[in-house]
Amino acid sequence: MAAFIVVPSTLTLPNSQDATLATALRDGDTAFQAFDNETARESYQRAFAIDSTNCDVLWKLARSDINRGMVAPKDEKFRWFVSSEALSRRCVTLYPDSAEAHFFHAVAIGQLTKVVGNKRRIELSADVKREAEKTLSLDPQHAGAMHILGRWNYEIASLGWLSKVAAKVVYGGVPPGASYAQAKQWFERAIQVRPDLPLNHLWLGETLIKLDDYRGAREELQACLDLKDAMWDDPVTKAQATKRLREIEDKE
Repeated sequence: MAAFIVVPSTLTLPNSQDATLATALRDGDTAFQAFDNETARESYQRAFAIDSTNCDVLWKLARSDINRGMVAPKDEKFRWFVSSEALSRRCVTLYPDSAEAHFFHAVAIGQLTKVVGNKRRIELSADVKREAEKTLSLDPQHAGAMHILGRWNYEIASLGWLSKVAAKVVYGGVPPGASYAQAKQWFERAIQVRPDLPLNHLWLGETLIKLDDYRGAREELQACLDLKDAMWDDPVTKAQATKRLREIEDKE
């Protein structure tokens, strides 16, 4: 993806001359916390127009493009995920010691894996792992990076036959140690740091299903449903948890 040079879509700045960087970032943060992703993205674009090299501006705008891509029509997702990857890569280049820069680069690449071909998906998965591990080296208590490594193990363990052939080319085989058991450990660590995030409980539940621990899975899926929404897409997370609970209702 390094061949792509992506600049966020232009946004007409307000006529007011008091639109400072701090104000734009504050407005974006306020909107993000209120789950208003579109207003947040517009605010971060304002900040980007003021200073396109600021660390917080770059990773927060990358995060906004990720969120926009997640809800975009299928034929528009690639555009948004490429933009987020370029912004986060720029942030990593300018601020190699920023945990958030590496984390959102991992997230952006992870989203790209959903809209590219099978071989490219496997290639990018190595970058996701590298960036998540770098995040943890900078911030050992980063629950988001722990979650990503849980998802990485889960996805690698779930590879089908054709994907395993591609993995052999990229990794020389399915990466050693990648397993549902490792995924479980990473999700448990993420929950220790951020027990308030429904997403962590959902994916621990998903992993426990793979490990045939249906009682444990039900506990985690129910915990997901019992928590307050902490992220803008938690309704989707909880809908998935509800679906899984129904599917394993009679399993022992």
